[in-house]
Amino acid sequence: MSRHPRRVPTRAELLQRMPRALRPRLDAAQQRDLDMLHHLQLDDIAHGRGTADTLWEWVASILTWSQAATLAQIGEHEMHAQLLLAEAVIQRWHSSGRVGFSGPEYQLARDGVQAMTLLAQTVDRATATQAANWSEHQLSLLRTTRDAPRAALPQPTDHPTSPATP
Repeated sequence: MSRHPRRVPTRAELLQRMPRALRPRLDAAQQRDLDMLHHLQLDDIAHGRGTADTLWEWVASILTWSQAATLAQIGEHEMHAQLLLAEAVIQRWHSSGRVGFSGPEYQLARDGVQAMTLLAQTVDRATATQAANWSEHQLSLLRTTRDAPRAALPQPTDHPTSPATP
C-alpha cells in the first residue's frame, strides 16, 4: 500500500475553515484610516469640493463594504441604501457635471459612513480583502463605461469575480 503525501492547506484555506469570530480583523490603525478616509470623502462631496476622482473613491468604498456586508451577511440593507445613493449621485454627475448631495442625501451618506465603520470593525481581514478585490474589479469595469448616462452599480454577490488574497 503506497502512501500519498498529504497536501498542506494554504493560509487562505486555513482561514476559510476557521470560524469567522476567530479570524484576524483589521487592526486599529487600519480601521482609523478607513474611518478618516470615509469622512474626508463625505466632507469633500458635501461641501462642493468633490471631483470625479473623489466620486469614484467614494463609490469604491461603498462597493467594497457592500460586498463585505453581503459576504458576512450583516448590514446588507444599510449598504444597499448606499448603493442606491451612489447611483443617484453618479447620475447627477453625468447630467450636471456636479459631484454633490441634494436634499436628505447627505444624512443618508453620513449613515453610510457609520455602517462602513461598523463593518470595518466587524468583518475579518480576509473578508475585507476579498471585498476590496471584488470592488476594484467592478470599479475598473464601471469606469470604462462611466460616460454611459445610466450606468448602474454592480450588486454585491456571494461569488466575487476576484479570488481572496489574505
